[in-house]
Amino acid sequence: MKESEFLMPDKKCKILFVSNTANFQKFNLPFMHWCSEQGWQVDYACPNDEPVKDCDNYFDVEISRSPFSLKNIKAIRTLKKILKNGNYNILHCHTPMGAVVARLAGKAFRKNGLKIIYTAHGFHFYKGAPILNWIMFYPVEKWFSKYTDVLVCINEEDYELAMRKKFKAKKIVKIDGVGVNLEKYNPLSL
Repeated sequence: MKESEFLMPDKKCKILFVSNTANFQKFNLPFMHWCSEQGWQVDYACPNDEPVKDCDNYFDVEISRSPFSLKNIKAIRTLKKILKNGNYNILHCHTPMGAVVARLAGKAFRKNGLKIIYTAHGFHFYKGAPILNWIMFYPVEKWFSKYTDVLVCINEEDYELAMRKKFKAKKIVKIDGVGVNLEKYNPLSL
């Protein structure tokens, strides 16, 4: 399946982006513009920590970075209402807690056709990461992968780990998202 087929370009869609900070809108702007050019409705849900631009509807949803914050329970309820009223085709989530909260809110709507995309901007468990990161974050990411239609990894290590550990996302893809190809670009000698 090609990404364009998954995103249903022949149909007017409604997409909701979710992150635990408005700052992630910067990563999403090119994709948001592409969706708008297709005639899609583009909405954004995140805390009101900076202005959110270039979307049809903005929802102030207080998602905490802390997995222990009770704010996240309210955020799940709020997102469920937004998803119910919005009748979205795609839920595209970012940031670890933004993705957990969004997938918890969206999992029941998958039976109605909602597709959930999670772009992982680098797992907190990686070669050399503290063992606490592996204990806390690995089981959560693996568990929630089953509520994910497309897991987008932006580096080779995360992609290989998700494939090797058999994360349950329907599709796992890697895009070149962060970093510099040192085989193509060399540091300047000063």
